[in-house]
Amino acid sequence: MGMLIGTFLAFILLASILIFQFQLDIMLITNIVIALATATAAIIHWDSVKKQRKDRLWEINKDVLIDLTHSLSLVIKASEYYLEEEYIGHSLDSYELRGEKPDPRVFKKFTLSQEYALNVYRYLMDQELIRSIESAKEKNNRIDKAVNDESIEHTEAYEESIESYKLLQGKLQIFMGKMSGATDR
Repeated sequence: MGMLIGTFLAFILLASILIFQFQLDIMLITNIVIALATATAAIIHWDSVKKQRKDRLWEINKDVLIDLTHSLSLVIKASEYYLEEEYIGHSLDSYELRGEKPDPRVFKKFTLSQEYALNVYRYLMDQELIRSIESAKEKNNRIDKAVNDESIEHTEAYEESIESYKLLQGKLQIFMGKMSGATDR
């Protein structure tokens, strides 16, 4: 595309010089070409530095983000399992739970991953993602408190918790896609 545009502009410039009989010396043309090449090199360098910075940030955050995403997906699965267990407990019909009972330590592991991301990697991550993690944490703390005060049913607590976790998971996936270069969103 650049070659086509350059050829077209060169043709128009040459035609203009011939029609209007401009007097150009070779030094002026050489200086113009050097200036254009320098501007192009500066743009390429700026783009390269920007990409390198993004790649370094991804390499720094990659392990923490992958660990957080994995523990979050395990928490969502565990919450869905326990929600199904609650529904079956309230049902008069007998149903079997799908899947195996999750490891109860997944909640603790997620909390540790969440705290690690918030306390250690806070300044290396996108502020919108940090706000999402904090928001999910605050919402689940309120849900835990409401469950302990018995002001909310377990089924409602699991539903709200799953909704909060899935919202966080979506934002985390978008951020990881952007940082890794997999998506441009």
